Amino acid sequence: MSVALLRIFMYTILPLMVAGAYIALDKTAWSREHKLEVFLLCIFGLGVAGSGIGGFVGHLFISDLVAESIGWPGGNPFQLEVGFANLALGALGIVAMGRRDGFREATVVAVTTFGVGATIVHLMDIFETGNLAPGNTVQNMSNLLKPALLIGFLIASRRAERLPDSQAGTAQFETWRIPRIQMAGMMTGCVSTGFGVGFAIGWPVIGTGMGILVGAGIALAIYRSLERVRGRSEETGQTR
Repeated sequence: MSVALLRIFMYTILPLMVAGAYIALDKTAWSREHKLEVFLLCIFGLGVAGSGIGGFVGHLFISDLVAESIGWPGGNPFQLEVGFANLALGALGIVAMGRRDGFREATVVAVTTFGVGATIVHLMDIFETGNLAPGNTVQNMSNLLKPALLIGFLIASRRAERLPDSQAGTAQFETWRIPRIQMAGMMTGCVSTGFGVGFAIGWPVIGTGMGILVGAGIALAIYRSLERVRGRSEETGQTR
């Protein structure tokens, strides 16, 4: 149960926590579209890319353990296919972080279809066999909540960028986005690596916690570097 809950925390709740903490810290994320972009970067990063690549590694390299957590028999080659499907979602999440066009909608469609479809299969298995394994029940919370969050934030973002004073698509907004993409990517990599290493040695919670701390430290270092650059720019402007 703890691993299933940990995955829900990592890939559904943690992205919201990271985005909220960053917005509270970053003085430049002042507009509605800036804040929505931070949330989308974190969800596409941790929620989609991290979850997808993590699912690929799990179904490919520890498939019997994954099957056991779902309550299904091990050794089924279909797990390899599911693993590569997860990898495809992970790749879509990575690309969607850098894009702001219709590629994001396409990624959300893929995540929603996969999540809802998986939930239907798990519910059918519950009703037919009474299988209440954590991977067959608890995991469905993330399968449904993540697409709902993506749809909600993406709709809000599209509405914000249609406002007359929107900066979306401008060179200034894209320049602002680049280091935020890097920070979200670093956090995704650190958390996923921490979970993987922790799971391998039998301490997934500790490993994930270390990954969060390392990722937060790197993100903070990037943020402080941005603040120094911004401070020098403001000083130069005042001098002129």
